[in-house]
Amino acid sequence: MCNTIYNNNIIDILEINMTNTDFDYGILHHMVGLELRKAQALANQTFLSALEGQLLPGHYTVLVLIAKNPNQSQSRIAEAAGLDRSSLVPILKQFEKDDLIKRYPARHDRRAKIMTITPKGTGLITKYEKQIKALEQTVLSGLGPENHAKLVELLLAFQEVLKTRLDT
Repeated sequence: MCNTIYNNNIIDILEINMTNTDFDYGILHHMVGLELRKAQALANQTFLSALEGQLLPGHYTVLVLIAKNPNQSQSRIAEAAGLDRSSLVPILKQFEKDDLIKRYPARHDRRAKIMTITPKGTGLITKYEKQIKALEQTVLSGLGPENHAKLVELLLAFQEVLKTRLDT
């Protein structure tokens, strides 16, 4: 972990992690899965640092998806967030307890739940929206607009490859 090396430039942090020559990664050296995991861990750490631990990155994602897609099922929100339902349910229970969302039985299937955001949930999104946008801008400025676009394009393509692999 590099929490002592923080200068708002994620590229510098990643280069330090990836050029650590005194550690033998063996077959893992430059494997996509490991590099994605390390990048996500650094992104989460950066997010938590910027918001002073007040909100988890995955929780913010779920809350925004519920706000922007009212009356969707838990399954659809889980899929959109890249989570399995078993990971999503505890988050939703906490959101409901904190009065950030409301869950209701779906009309077509009383066992299924649909969700809507509450005013308190909307307020929480609004409270952190500017900070999160500024953080994203700061971090991605280290990549430049062209590399940012390439990174997103490659990640989307990689997701499609993996989905195809799972479907076969």
